[in-house]
Amino acid sequence: MPVLLTACGVSWRGRHNWMVIFAKHYTDTDAKELLVATLAHLLADISSEPLFLCVGSEKHILDCFGPLTGTMLCEREPGLVVYGTLDKPLHAKNLSREVPVIKEKHSGKIVVAIDASVGKEEELGMIKVKNSPLIPGKALARRLPPVGDLSIIGIVGMRLSKKDTGFLNSGSLTHVYHMAKLIAEAVYEWSQKKRKH
Repeated sequence: MPVLLTACGVSWRGRHNWMVIFAKHYTDTDAKELLVATLAHLLADISSEPLFLCVGSEKHILDCFGPLTGTMLCEREPGLVVYGTLDKPLHAKNLSREVPVIKEKHSGKIVVAIDASVGKEEELGMIKVKNSPLIPGKALARRLPPVGDLSIIGIVGMRLSKKDTGFLNSGSLTHVYHMAKLIAEAVYEWSQKKRKH
């Protein structure tokens, strides 16, 4: 049955229809509230806490969005199952090896993947939620396996050209920090509300 998330301005018609179901700039006053509502809707039918896979490298300012978010999630809500932090990142070099081990250890859990992404200049600072897997390394033309049942991406930079892969090595930490903080707070609020019901 189709569900219309009018507050987010998008509709969700089931997981078989992959689409962006949430898109807000972190400075929007209702961004956190609507992200909490989106998570509540998508994760309403699960019996156990989801697994959060936060992808990225701690060595690059913009690509640290995933592990920074993972670290903030662990600090804000220690009870969550989180992989990919600043101390133990999940990145291109270990992702293919680690993900199957993690999936086997947490069989049956819904996986929410979190990663940095590139977009248009006007999208910088946008947080997007998709009811589809994450394709890590896509911006760098790397072939890595899809990760997650749902994905949360933060637009941290823009792609200047197909040959340009330097966007992850330069840029401002401002968007990265504020998006990571907002996501961690939204997940925490969602988790607290879920436990009360």
